[in-house]
Amino acid sequence: MARRTGARTRAWHRQPRARDRAWTAMRVLRRFSLPDLAATAEIGLDNARKYCIGLCRAGYLRIVQPKANGRKGGHQVYQLVRDTGPHAPRLQSDGNTYDPNEHRVFQGGIRQ
Repeated sequence: MARRTGARTRAWHRQPRARDRAWTAMRVLRRFSLPDLAATAEIGLDNARKYCIGLCRAGYLRIVQPKANGRKGGHQVYQLVRDTGPHAPRLQSDGNTYDPNEHRVFQGGIRQ
């Protein structure tokens, strides 16, 4: 059915993706464990783990407390060390990380 002339449509808004929500949560929390991040961003624990590992390799995150196996609450604690802006860095399949805030590609913490 066609719209009448002058009829308006509602603007379509994209829901934030899981890693966008995770990046926003990282910027708010600054120091976090994987369960804290997964609960705050409402994403899966495995997805949060893979994203944090990729951001550690690119130099965005640092491990400030190593994992303590067998202890209650003994999760690794990460700290955000490079907050480049509101857009989430994208992990690429070749191991690089694209940062849309700086329009740069990082490979293991090295700019290309």
